Amino acid sequence: MEIKIDKTASDQRFDRFLRKWFKKYPQVRLADIYSIIRRWLVKVNNKKVKEQHRISEGDIIWIDDTVKMGTEDLSLLVSQKDRKLEKVDNAKFQHRIIYEDKHRVVFDKPTGIPMHPGNKHRNDLAMNDYLDKYTEAHKTSTFKPSFGYRLDRDTSGVLIAAKTYEALQYINTIIRDREIDKYYLTIVSGKFPKHVLIDKPLTKTYDKKFDRSQVKIDYAQWSEAKTECRLEKSITHPILGEISLVKVKIHTGRMHQIRIHMADEWYPVLGDIIYGNAAANRVLYKSLGINRQLLHCRKYSFFDPFKESNITFEAPVPADFQKIIPIK
Repeated sequence: MEIKIDKTASDQRFDRFLRKWFKKYPQVRLADIYSIIRRWLVKVNNKKVKEQHRISEGDIIWIDDTVKMGTEDLSLLVSQKDRKLEKVDNAKFQHRIIYEDKHRVVFDKPTGIPMHPGNKHRNDLAMNDYLDKYTEAHKTSTFKPSFGYRLDRDTSGVLIAAKTYEALQYINTIIRDREIDKYYLTIVSGKFPKHVLIDKPLTKTYDKKFDRSQVKIDYAQWSEAKTECRLEKSITHPILGEISLVKVKIHTGRMHQIRIHMADEWYPVLGDIIYGNAAANRVLYKSLGINRQLLHCRKYSFFDPFKESNITFEAPVPADFQKIIPIK
């Protein structure tokens, strides 16, 4: 048997490709897959390769006729996750789509939905579930549409998913090379300065008490983190006191970067339960019914190689922001 590798399967480890491909054959165990690799019963371009070999577009994978695969059983491809996807209502989620073409789909992510289910909420729907269901037609045996980056559970706004392998590679590249402009809106406690460039290195840590990851400023073992902030509006709120609407451009993309940088400058993001002000957060919830960090991914801009022009995606300002500081 021969399998020709297309562009959606290229640049994968040889063993990982085979694990996906053999999934529909119940007789073939994981140990069997590694056994046939070691015994050279499966080759690439008629050459012996090891498990970690990376396959390329146009490669021919040859499987020896002596390999017993049994009868194909497509029901094995229906997992617990697939059954969970039956709960997804595409029609209800359709209004969250900002833009779509054959290469990507851009969502206005709502607050309160995680990127993927955690251990405590394994059966809850996540953004990856909505994407999987919405883009079923774009899946292949070795590629499925994926988000190019993550937003925190309670952060709303622009969230870009790639529907093709080329689009996913491209957004990963421009994020890594910092060739993309990322803008956020946030509401913080205090009267914020007109312009601040925060350049403080960060380190990811783990809080055993609360069983969660978080970040701290660390000049010893660190990753570069730069956050540029511009004041949009400051007001004296009748309940929250002095607060500010701030436009943020992140020059790097570290975990919790905006939240920890703001807190370290003594302008904590309202509603932030990890780095924020607990007293202000209680007032925010009890008086205004807002129970999330007020952080919104407003805009993403970059050069689009498929259109050969610059492209911008912008998410509308959410209602809870407007409830505190009206924004035109």
